[in-house]
Amino acid sequence: MKIKFPINRDTLTIAFHPPYDTSTDKGRSNERRRRIALTALTSVICKVLSMAIPLITLRITYNYLSPEVYGLWSAVTTFFALFAFSDLGLGNGLQTKLSQASGKDDIELARKVISNTYSILWIVALVLLVIFFSIYPFVDWAKLLNAQNDETIVLATSVVFVIVIPRIFAIPVAIIQRTQNALQEAYRYNTWSIVGYLLNVLGIVIIAKLDLGKLTLLAFSSILSVLVAFLNMVIYFRFQRKELHFSFKLFELKFAKDLLKLGFFFSILSILTTIGLAMDTFIVAKTLNLKEAASYSIIYRLAAIFAAVITIFSIPLWGANGEAIARGDVKWVQKNTKKMSLTLGIITLIISVLGVSLSKFIFRIWLGEDFQFSFWALLWLAIMKVILSFISPYFMVLNALGVVKKQIVLFAIYTPLVFVLKYYLSIHFGVAMIPMIGSVLYLLIIATGTYYISNKELNKLSHRC
Repeated sequence: MKIKFPINRDTLTIAFHPPYDTSTDKGRSNERRRRIALTALTSVICKVLSMAIPLITLRITYNYLSPEVYGLWSAVTTFFALFAFSDLGLGNGLQTKLSQASGKDDIELARKVISNTYSILWIVALVLLVIFFSIYPFVDWAKLLNAQNDETIVLATSVVFVIVIPRIFAIPVAIIQRTQNALQEAYRYNTWSIVGYLLNVLGIVIIAKLDLGKLTLLAFSSILSVLVAFLNMVIYFRFQRKELHFSFKLFELKFAKDLLKLGFFFSILSILTTIGLAMDTFIVAKTLNLKEAASYSIIYRLAAIFAAVITIFSIPLWGANGEAIARGDVKWVQKNTKKMSLTLGIITLIISVLGVSLSKFIFRIWLGEDFQFSFWALLWLAIMKVILSFISPYFMVLNALGVVKKQIVLFAIYTPLVFVLKYYLSIHFGVAMIPMIGSVLYLLIIATGTYYISNKELNKLSHRC
């Protein structure tokens, strides 16, 4: 199979083509490609900004906050990554159900899915606020986060507050991203993200330049993304897609229960994947120290840049796959998934080889001569990103189909095993063991299992059609 770079002349042509006639199979296929291309282009701008802005802001924040406070910030953010499951999996469930409703051209069903999801999540946010304020004064946050010097011990409690409160409000607000992804309109979300990136760099520079305080900088960084998402949500439902505007009056207990049932399984999956994949910095902070955690969080961020193509091209596939499957166009899904898997994997491999090879030069320019990092940890993080790129399109197939229980089985094996091994082996053999263990077990358990299950499910659908 011939591999083409995803962004080429054809991509630009189809992205700016007027919407296609979706009354025919060819027209629907072209419209999916158009929306994927438009989303990809806006995602590229987002990724360019996400790579360029840290060159400006990371050195400012790292030096302004100090390595210890920066490590505290990273540890708190990683620890409360567990908020990823606080939407009860409804974000993922909405993306699956809404893409299927779109494939059926059922506006009434689409609005019902949106309204019930938002209603539940506003209730969840209020409950979490009550719980947080009930326990917040009684937890020794400095001890929990392994704060060791006077400054981090004093700041720990306040840092937790300014990070957690915006994250709670983000639970219902952030669903706008899932809504737009499901309807293959993620380019709208990307546009707002671009605005957020620009405001972020401007705000950080001003706060540091005027010395407005470390806590001010952390609060600004936490609140901005929620505010931008809120504005996106209001404008989208009030002006751009008024026919989908959610209403609490459309809440139905039976319908909500069905959504919660699917969301429950997605929530379990979210918890397992978060603990298995997104707790590395917290583990480093607990088994080593906050300064090492700060270093690890930065190389983790660089490795994420290697796999920028995953979010650019893989995420739009969820909505496109759901809509295509609802219309019975399984062959398009099979062909496109295989093509995207090879393309994303190879591109990530090339970028990772270049990035790891030039890492010492990159960090010297980026953060100066004094910055120390583990080369082997970065190498294994890069290997992990290559594996993720190859398998990501197959996850989008399973998500579009609502096949969640089988993913849970895979991660139920992977997550406890990898967490325990990461924790204890890093104590004895150093930080590089964390991504190494994660990569090897992910390939053997998750990637292999996901590839087999997704192909099996698509073959079943193909025979029925």
